[in-house]
Amino acid sequence: MASTFKSDVEITHIGTATAILSINGINMLTDPFFSPAGTQWPTSMEPMLEITESSAMALHDLPVIDAVLLSHENHFDNLDDLGRQLLDGRRVLTTPDGAKNLAPRPAVHGL
Repeated sequence: MASTFKSDVEITHIGTATAILSINGINMLTDPFFSPAGTQWPTSMEPMLEITESSAMALHDLPVIDAVLLSHENHFDNLDDLGRQLLDGRRVLTTPDGAKNLAPRPAVHGL
């Protein structure tokens, strides 16, 4: 016999790979990147990579974040210095290598 499951799902795109996935009141943030426009990073070739637009939402505007879904931690456009501020004290789901590289945070789990 089939059963019915209903849930409320909202997705808020913030920028690059950063989004809030809200499922039944649980907020998960993907790949936290919040560097402002004008931020530059060196690359293996010229010119430097420059952010031309700020994120649609600042850190202080975020709702309560229950967990961070991190595809990988070694690219600044998936986890920048501002985004790293969100890792402490939150459950983080990432790759096994990512969990190792983000240690010793106890709430980081490699999948």
